[in-house]
Formats: sequence, C-alpha cells, structure tokens
Amino acid sequence: MPEDFSSPLRFLPVGLNLQAKNCLVVGGGTVGARKALTLTRAGARVTVVSPAINGELEPEVQAGRIQWRKAVFRQEHLAGVFLAVAATDDQAVNAAVVRAAGRHGALVCDASSAQRSQVIFGALLEGSGFTAAVFTAGRDPALARQVRDQIADYVAEGRPAADEP
Repeated sequence: MPEDFSSPLRFLPVGLNLQAKNCLVVGGGTVGARKALTLTRAGARVTVVSPAINGELEPEVQAGRIQWRKAVFRQEHLAGVFLAVAATDDQAVNAAVVRAAGRHGALVCDASSAQRSQVIFGALLEGSGFTAAVFTAGRDPALARQVRDQIADYVAEGRPAADEP
C-alpha cells in the first residue's frame, strides 16, 4: 500500500546539536532519568529538578555530569534553558512546565503528552558510525521501540553487500 504523503508531519525527525546547551529535566523518576541520560550523552549541560532522583542518576550527579536541584519545579528554573523536558507523574506539573517553557522561549518535550510537546524523543539505535531514531509522532512509543529493535536485529545479522541481491 503506498504511503500517504498528503498529510503533514506532526514532528520532523531531525538531528539536534545539544553540545554545551542548557537542558532542564523536571522529574527524577524512571522517565526523567532516561531523558536526562540521553541528553547527557548528546553533550548537553543537564539539570534535573526533582525532590528525589532515580538511582540511575546518582552516579551521574556524583560525577558532576548532571546537576540536581532537590526542589519542586519553579518557573525560575527555566532561565537560560534551551530545551526543557517535563517528565513527572503529575499532569498539572508537566503542563506548567510546558507553559513556562513557552514563556521563556525554550523548546519543550512533555514526556506524558506529544500534543503538548514541540520536541519528542525517538527510540534510538546507536551503532558503529550511525545513529537511527524511530518516531511514531508520540502515538505509540512501544511500537517505536519494537521497530528500533527489528532494525537492530537486521544490522546485527549483517546486511547483504551492495553488489549482492
């Protein structure tokens, strides 16, 4: 069945250079930790704002790779931030982060709502010399991970050489 290209893309998959950019993650749980670690790997200067943090973040905080503000979110936390991620289990807090990020001119990802997001994270696959990201416009993250894993299996099995059928 041919692809329907007549409808606009909700999100454009792009590579975003975050080297030395200030990024804020609001929420220190599992989702917030995953987002903070991804941003750190991308070279961002990451600050996590949360009363508590996931154990995965503790070594990064202790090593100084991630800053932790042990606090509840306040609008002032967005000063100088390029990208903000709302990753709490409280919809009201996530919505407040989105609104405040807009007022501060920061890009924003609401991990709980693609509709409120300007930016979404794809399911990433990093290999030797490449990075692939699978997006579902935020509709089905589990499907994105499944497709990413299928691509990983394909790459691991080895692709036919260009001259092979």
